[in-house]
Amino acid sequence: QAVRESLVLLKNNNQILPLRKGQNVLVAGKAADDIGQQSGGWTITWQGTGNTNNDFPGGQSILDGLQTTGKEVGASVSYSASGDYDAAPDVAIVVFGETPYAEGQGDIDSLNYGAADTTSVALLRKFQAAGIPTVSVFLTGRPMWVNAELNASDAFVVAWLPGTEGLGVADVLFAGSGSDFDFKGRLSFNWPAIDLNPNDADAPIDSVLFPFGYGLTL
Repeated sequence: QAVRESLVLLKNNNQILPLRKGQNVLVAGKAADDIGQQSGGWTITWQGTGNTNNDFPGGQSILDGLQTTGKEVGASVSYSASGDYDAAPDVAIVVFGETPYAEGQGDIDSLNYGAADTTSVALLRKFQAAGIPTVSVFLTGRPMWVNAELNASDAFVVAWLPGTEGLGVADVLFAGSGSDFDFKGRLSFNWPAIDLNPNDADAPIDSVLFPFGYGLTL
């Protein structure tokens, strides 16, 4: 329930979400099947690193949740970390985001997510160029500058750090196709429109892309 109600929907062009019965869904991005990345720092180890899915008995990755729910509602859910496919899917879900950190290890000089990860936006643009509707699921402990990723996505979901409960993410992505869960999460911070210095307390108001309290519903 906590995961379902914390997800924030920032974008949903052409009502790509919710996912639907009968769709062929391709899940991409190595973060889709990484419970440790879903959980963040202070998880088993200090930094939350060095863990495998086997270290989380009873936990579900986002991929696990999507495959379980897809089977229940009659959708085909396949997985390719690299986004490769033989037949074009009806929709692609790309899961990406921050890797675990704690304390000073998480200090950064820039909110530009793409500065540390160029592969995710390239994957999104690959699907975009092929005309495949694409849903981004972003794992993060804080709002970050992701304009390039937003522009390359038809729908964009901020999943924060859902921990071991990947099924909660799937419940909302499949809302209306076997579940009645809608997006309830709202931003608890302004979402940046420009790559701000995190120490800039006097950032101009036009630096806000999505304001405090923003969040779409289906």
